[in-house]
Amino acid sequence: MVRLKRNTYFLRTLLMWGLVFSAGDNEEKFPSKDVPKTSTSPTNTVQVRKRWRKDGLCGRKYSYPDGTSAAAECDPNGKAPCCSRKYDGRCGNTTSHCSCDDCSDYRIIYREWEESGGTQRWRGDGMCGSDFPLLDGTPAECNPDSDIPCCRVQYCSTSTPASGWRCACSNCIDYKAVRELRELGEECGIVRLPTGYLKHMCFDEESKKVSFKCPYSDVLYKLENNYVTPAPSVSRTCINDPYVYQACGFGAKVTGVGLLCGGYFCKNSYYAKYDVMKCAGDGCGAEKKDCTTTGDPDIILCDGSCDSTYCNDEMECNGLKYGVSCKKRNLPHYVQVYGVCDGINGCTDGSDERDCTVTDSTQNTCTQYLVKMVYDRDVRVPILNYTRCSIVDLSVKAYPYCVDYSDQTNCSDTTRIGGFCRVNGYMTAVSKSVVCLGFNQEPDTPIKLCDDQLQKQCVSLADCTIHKHHLCDKRADCLYDSDETLDTCKIMTDVLGFTCHRRFNRKNGNIPLPISWLMDGIADCMEADDEDPDKWRFCAGVSKQIVAPGTKCQDMFKCPHKDVYVSLGQLCDGVESCSDGSENSVCRIARDFPIIIKQVPYNGTMRSLCGTNNTSCEVREFSTPWGSNNIFGVNRRTELVVPTSRLYSCKHIFGELYVFASCMDLCSEMEVKCPFDYMNTNLKHDSCPGQFPDRTFTIVDNSFLTFFVKSVSGYYHQEFYQCQNGRCLEYKKVCDLIDDCGDMSDELNCANHMICEDTRNSTKHQFISLYQKCDGIDDCFDISDECNSGCGKQILGTQVLKIVCWFMGILAVIFNSFSMVKGFMSLNDCETEQMMTSTALMSLIGSGDFLIGLYLVILSVYDSIILGDDFCKHQAEWLTGTTCLILGVISTLGSQVSLFAMTVLSLIRMYGITWNPMRLPKPVSRKDMVKVISMGGMVIAAAFAVAVTPLIPSLEDNFVQGMYYDPTYRVFVGFPNKARHIKVLEEYYKQNSTENFTQISTMMSWREIGEKVENMFSQDHGILTKNPVHFYGNDGVCLFKYFVRTDDARRSRQTFETGEDSAGNLVVWTMLAVNFICFIIITCCYIVIICKTRMSSQSSGQQDNPKRLKGERAIQNKIMVIIATDFICWVPFIAISALHNLKYIDASSWYAAFAMTVLPLNSVINPLLYDKAIEEVARRNLKKLKKLLGLDTHNKTVPVDGQVPEITLTERVTAET
Repeated sequence: MVRLKRNTYFLRTLLMWGLVFSAGDNEEKFPSKDVPKTSTSPTNTVQVRKRWRKDGLCGRKYSYPDGTSAAAECDPNGKAPCCSRKYDGRCGNTTSHCSCDDCSDYRIIYREWEESGGTQRWRGDGMCGSDFPLLDGTPAECNPDSDIPCCRVQYCSTSTPASGWRCACSNCIDYKAVRELRELGEECGIVRLPTGYLKHMCFDEESKKVSFKCPYSDVLYKLENNYVTPAPSVSRTCINDPYVYQACGFGAKVTGVGLLCGGYFCKNSYYAKYDVMKCAGDGCGAEKKDCTTTGDPDIILCDGSCDSTYCNDEMECNGLKYGVSCKKRNLPHYVQVYGVCDGINGCTDGSDERDCTVTDSTQNTCTQYLVKMVYDRDVRVPILNYTRCSIVDLSVKAYPYCVDYSDQTNCSDTTRIGGFCRVNGYMTAVSKSVVCLGFNQEPDTPIKLCDDQLQKQCVSLADCTIHKHHLCDKRADCLYDSDETLDTCKIMTDVLGFTCHRRFNRKNGNIPLPISWLMDGIADCMEADDEDPDKWRFCAGVSKQIVAPGTKCQDMFKCPHKDVYVSLGQLCDGVESCSDGSENSVCRIARDFPIIIKQVPYNGTMRSLCGTNNTSCEVREFSTPWGSNNIFGVNRRTELVVPTSRLYSCKHIFGELYVFASCMDLCSEMEVKCPFDYMNTNLKHDSCPGQFPDRTFTIVDNSFLTFFVKSVSGYYHQEFYQCQNGRCLEYKKVCDLIDDCGDMSDELNCANHMICEDTRNSTKHQFISLYQKCDGIDDCFDISDECNSGCGKQILGTQVLKIVCWFMGILAVIFNSFSMVKGFMSLNDCETEQMMTSTALMSLIGSGDFLIGLYLVILSVYDSIILGDDFCKHQAEWLTGTTCLILGVISTLGSQVSLFAMTVLSLIRMYGITWNPMRLPKPVSRKDMVKVISMGGMVIAAAFAVAVTPLIPSLEDNFVQGMYYDPTYRVFVGFPNKARHIKVLEEYYKQNSTENFTQISTMMSWREIGEKVENMFSQDHGILTKNPVHFYGNDGVCLFKYFVRTDDARRSRQTFETGEDSAGNLVVWTMLAVNFICFIIITCCYIVIICKTRMSSQSSGQQDNPKRLKGERAIQNKIMVIIATDFICWVPFIAISALHNLKYIDASSWYAAFAMTVLPLNSVINPLLYDKAIEEVARRNLKKLKKLLGLDTHNKTVPVDGQVPEITLTERVTAET
């Protein structure tokens, strides 16, 4: 029989050899031309050792020809370059030898090594170590740039920390870390392990061994086992490491209590396993076989996950037991929950099967999981207290007790409750273990549990899978913070004032929900308030908005790219709500956000706070309050070039500039403090949850863990600010006027901002820079930046203007009302055409001047009595309202009626004196009356046309220079002009592929602009309210805007946001020209009259008559006064307007003063010049005043009786004037 077996083996071997050598005839050969040969010629500088045997055998069963290794290979340049296990370790060249899973093609394995000239240190088959050397005989390494850089037991494997550092063993080498040492050019150096920890590692190139140094010490220690975390000697080696930092990064979890990373590691002698559990004392003696929980508490115990082999680290937590602890074979034994009542005694005394009988009185039963899954038998078992809510993790074979997972309800331990839902109609606590279990796939057995399956309402993101109730809760649960940056999180119920306890997220208390969860058929709140129809109602429209009853539905801002809507309360708050970034870009242009510099500039070598004007500078190190301590492995700190003295005004800098300047004591303001002074704690290893996944851990002051990140230039830094809610920001986002934290802690303690009043008591402040305060541009939604104690506005800004306005208005009303009434009443008494014409025109002059006086009085009443200090808050309503419009029409109508009437009167007088001086007056006829009425009507019509033409709706594109929007829409603040609108529309519609972007142009009308702006909102609940800034609303005094420039509509910070208004300017230039021509006509007419009177006196021979001379002087004086007052009123005003419009000067701030003091001057003086009765009253009162003051030195002249002088042209002129 033995011989038969031997012969059979011999035959089988011969058959195998035959198959191998005949394979070339039966199978496709692997063409050698497909793989380049490995050169072994003398020209190759690499010394190649022969790795193959003459008999063609290969693999681990067969050693090298010299017998030094059990891994014979095949000749890469021979006829059989491939080794296959299929043929019992024979070299060949068929597809079965070269292309199978267990095949090794040595042409490919050594190709990269040969092409590199022997400089590459790894093989192509992923093997490593001395048993698998390279062709030059040196042990093969692993590719540090691959995903398998760790050489572990002859294989290159992963070193990622998913299950602990795979290279934490005595014979393991992580070549990614070794490469860092080689780049340092040292045998020992501080490197970053793949687990993220800095370690002082040493690598011996000859022995290929790795060792470590204790932190802050030269004492060496080595890892002593091959498969688990470091042995107890690791913890005892470093006597200067009281918190056992050297245990960190080798697979142990960070505990944060007592010891940093798990402390000592104890071996369970019965199962020959290392359980990651902390023990008391200096180590684990032989008597501590199970590593019990004595000693300091440790989060590894009862942390909700199975860390030991049989999950015995979770068997007794918070006074409750799970499973059964007993003895078996006189040794401690633990029966997990799924092994209870399985029909097999796991304990010697059978205690795990003791309480398994189901009777009629048993209330809670289920089908035992293990029996059903292994034996396919339905065995009903009671649900016991110690079988409820155990840890379930199918990946580590921690199974449930019941098939239907009903053992995972009614948890007594509150720390194991994952949420609440109705099970069979009753509100029940559900364990964390079943949350999201099988949510995206069907498990082996159905999981019913929640009636509404709420435990399965989970979301699978790129970096984690979590329950929906952990989304948008201001706590980052995913690695890259993705659970807090979803579009769903953009609009929350806090804008409606609603918060609640989420059923599967009670740890955060009352928190808002995403609005999209309201009335969606799933009760997310404990009391189901989110689905209560009495609490919410749907708003009609595309935005699908839900509001509380009694709350007004509002339109929403439409993000251009997606079907995403932003509530008006969250619009333009500095936090981007549209995924394409369109919200902030549109708001920046629309609201004229200032451009601020947040980052410190580089001077070529390092960041510099030293400006060009700073002559004395130095290099200083910047350290945070915790960064100035002894940080293991981080030697390079942040260095900046700074001035040697306090030079910075920190109230006008932001971001990095503010942080560095304030924390390095460079601020000129002593009250400015460093933002870190308000932080509650140092940055720890677990700070900034969910952020900076590539963080590097290290120890500070040999006492606590912190983290750093690696900069682009390759050094570790920790330039982060921690918000009060735990979120962390880069320095450039601190004190930058934007609530990046979400709780405003990055802005509240900064000294470089102003908080707008209407947001001061809210949970979302609006911050603006200090130089935006009182700069004449509205930035706050309530315009409190321009309406405050420092720069409150009134219609008339100074007391002098108020007094002048009251004084001139009252005088103009009194004088002109008397003149106007007297003139109109005397029209019936006029006996001649000339008298009626003159009286009618002077009455019109009085009427126009009366309107000017009435305008001044009404404006003074609104300024001093009705609005007063509140004008600033109501200026938008004033500038776009009817009152200002009517006042503008009254003032323009009055001034133009008076001016045109004076012009016509001057022409008529000049005509009467020049062309028909001696014509006898004729009685008034009906035709004369019609002529006078027509002339007066033409004057009034011309003036009225000038006043109302800018208000014609069809001409709004020429005269409307700004638009005021309902403040609740929040995009536009103030009075944006047409050019600003165009920029906003270009920015918005370039993101929107559904709109025709080419329709946006500078030639758009206000109507077209309005339609485009309305399309930016949902328009479900009314039309976007907007009011044009009419022609008279450019200034609070509501006058015809003579001081107009292309950028005068409203001021702007951005130079490209100014617009052209050529048509409006043409009207202004035309009116300036008309008024100037009227002044020239009046002046020329009266000069002609003076000349004619002199010529008349000389021709009559009475040029020496004292009385005639006195009359001529009186006429000349009156005419000179008329010309002078007209000159003062119009010429300087016209000149300054022209210079302003031509941009030689900026006279915007002068307009109110000119309008209140210069233009109304004629309205007060005209009654004295054109009405003899008022002139006589004024003259008598003036004489009385002179006499009272003793200034009357002239004797009264009495005419000689009997001497009646001849009537000459002088008397005629006197009568005319």
